[in-house]
Amino acid sequence: MNLKQKNGILLLSFLLLVWIAYVFSFSKTLEARKNYNILKQENDLFASASQNINNLKLQVAYYNTKLNEYQISSESSFQNNLLNTLNDFSQKNQLKIINFKDPHRFQIDNNALQETYTFTVESDFNSIVSLIYSLEQHHKFGKIISVGFEKERNYKTQKDYLLCTVFLQKVSQE
Repeated sequence: MNLKQKNGILLLSFLLLVWIAYVFSFSKTLEARKNYNILKQENDLFASASQNINNLKLQVAYYNTKLNEYQISSESSFQNNLLNTLNDFSQKNQLKIINFKDPHRFQIDNNALQETYTFTVESDFNSIVSLIYSLEQHHKFGKIISVGFEKERNYKTQKDYLLCTVFLQKVSQE
């Protein structure tokens, strides 16, 4: 063997030795370091969680005092509950709330008050029908007294859409 062959074998064995050292030692060390960094970040998050909980408790106490100061009830009104239900339904079923008017109130007797809520939505027919069914059967907000469908056309996009005006009536005792 000449010197060139010996140097080639030496270089090849050195590279093989570096590869073996990486596989059995360096790679596990680098992986352990990465896991250590991840666990350290999680530990920092857990340490700051108790501080965040205390801050949130202070905020809740502050907002409760403000609600009491302005004499705002913590229970939502019927109109807010209806609007929240419409918003939730619209997000799930690609429904667009176009208009939500103030309720029309009518005194029936000395004790009874009739309120009519009017809102307009835009969507396809099936989504609107499932909204009406949900309002009447599942949520029991009141009685749907009128539903008016109107087909409109957007001339910019050349697409048709369906508008629906819903009248929901609720009779309550005073």
